[in-house]
Amino acid sequence: MVHRIFKAMVPRTNRKNIELDLLKRYTTLFAIRHLVDGGIDQRLSRRCDGFTSMTSNFRHILTNWYITEDKGTSNEHDEQDDVVTSPVNFITNITLKKEVSRQDRENVMLNLPHFNSELLLSFEDIGFKSALVYSQMSWYKLATYTIEETTSGVFSKIHLHIGDFVTIQEENHDECYAIIKGIFKYKANNNKFYAFIILDWFEEIKRVHHVLKCPLYRIQATDDTCWRRIFPISVVDHVQKVHFVYDATNECWIKNNFFFTAI
Repeated sequence: MVHRIFKAMVPRTNRKNIELDLLKRYTTLFAIRHLVDGGIDQRLSRRCDGFTSMTSNFRHILTNWYITEDKGTSNEHDEQDDVVTSPVNFITNITLKKEVSRQDRENVMLNLPHFNSELLLSFEDIGFKSALVYSQMSWYKLATYTIEETTSGVFSKIHLHIGDFVTIQEENHDECYAIIKGIFKYKANNNKFYAFIILDWFEEIKRVHHVLKCPLYRIQATDDTCWRRIFPISVVDHVQKVHFVYDATNECWIKNNFFFTAI
């Protein structure tokens, strides 16, 4: 019977005999319970006053004991932390993969002097108007999710990687282009995680390549605050079909108008 109880506590022992350790633990637990009850045990005819004077020996009794979080609760929190909530109905199955190294994360943050204010604006975009309570976030290299076309009802799979070029339809602007510099999730005030992306915008310089006749662009400067750089992941709501090539000679980017996706 005792062996069965111990087996329920530790299902795998790696062939080690730990019954003595578990027996000590079991006995100590009952001793502590007895002390907390004031030395009273309904199974005994009289009170054990000797136990009530052992307060000074608690330190010796509890040697090598420590308190940990409940493992089951921890696992539940871990599973919840893996779930990324979609801010819109037409996006589902958001998955973030391949965590970014600490050095790469810090390099991205160095170029985001207004990170907190822009993150707050991004949360306002998805319906959160109050100040952020949490600071828990994780960074990734890849994001995938499914979108439903509002007009046709067709489902498409979106794959976003750091370094990808994306097309974004901004209000009061034509199609705008950007490069993804970061992907992260952040814990909202409702205890759910939401995904965000960090963008470097392409700025058209009103010139074309002398051979390819393709328009030239430059990357938004770090201190340029005209355009936000942090957005909810839902800002990318269609499959991307844009490509840029860097021209090291002229230190600018060429929009490849000849790029197409083979079917």
